[in-house]
Amino acid sequence: MLDERDLVSKVEQLTVTRLRVWVSEGWIRPADTEAKGYSEADLARAALIRDLVDELGVNEEEVPVILSLVDQIHGLRTELRVLVEAIGELSEESRAQLKERISLRRSKKIG
Repeated sequence: MLDERDLVSKVEQLTVTRLRVWVSEGWIRPADTEAKGYSEADLARAALIRDLVDELGVNEEEVPVILSLVDQIHGLRTELRVLVEAIGELSEESRAQLKERISLRRSKKIG
């Protein structure tokens, strides 16, 4: 777990004030809200926000939209991972049937 100073020291151009603004905006949610402890995911998110604003020139009004989309992608990846694990637990026959059904659905969408 990283504290506020650790996080700031690891992200270029990030200050304590700027981090606190991002937390108050809800862009970063400390993993441990009691101790203001930050995870490696919080560190990556802070670096992403910094890149969006400083490097790419994204307006601060657009940041929540982008973060929401990133969060949705991560959520979908998690769901897909669970689905793949569940499919892996099926019998060979069931997996073959599922593969056939997926192929049929894809051909309907293409054709």
